[in-house]
Amino acid sequence: MSTPDSANPTNDHVDMAGYVMDMLTPEEKQRADEHLTTCTACREEIESLREWSAALDDVPEAMLLDGPPDDADLLLQRTLRQVRQESAGRRHRRLALVTSIAAAVVAVAVVGGALVGRTTAPSSTPQAAPPAASVPAAERSASGVSATTGARMTVSVVPATGWVRVSATVGGIPAGERCKLEVVGKDGAAVLAGSWLVSPAGEANGTPLNGSALIDPAQVASVRVVNTGGKEFINVPV
Repeated sequence: MSTPDSANPTNDHVDMAGYVMDMLTPEEKQRADEHLTTCTACREEIESLREWSAALDDVPEAMLLDGPPDDADLLLQRTLRQVRQESAGRRHRRLALVTSIAAAVVAVAVVGGALVGRTTAPSSTPQAAPPAASVPAAERSASGVSATTGARMTVSVVPATGWVRVSATVGGIPAGERCKLEVVGKDGAAVLAGSWLVSPAGEANGTPLNGSALIDPAQVASVRVVNTGGKEFINVPV
């Protein structure tokens, strides 16, 4: 949520390279999953890393059969070791290392297949191409006014790969209410997209909100606003 009241209280971001490459311990993986429910920046960067990984799948198989150069393992090991040693609190350096590891993997794959070549044995039978990734549904927008509470909301949901971005303007809720913006799935489960404290200006003119939720775009049914006590002020189908 990109409002002043919902800023990330810490700089404890996810070890993104370790997360995408399954290098985290179970405890680290659990902490990372919890962090990703509230951190839009880390989710976007992990999505970008997964796109790097998908790009590696497009490297022609013929380039992966001659075996790696002698120093290929050292190149990957040094890069991976550097990523794991990076402090989680120094995010800008970690992003540079993430780029380095992706470049290292691509370079080694092009030269001789150090990573993929060790797990892809030559075969006389052509391998089927992986299925194309599904294209997320289009952006959806809606608005509504609650006849019960008088709350009003205009909202749009923008699909990403396995999650959604949410933009909304919410008004008519009494000042001082501590509210949550939630995306509701077709199964009735609600996923947090952000939270804020309603100001007098927000009550009168509406509060602009931007957030994200870890929910399959195809499963989104509605977006709602509730307070921290569970009272629902408005629920708009999208």
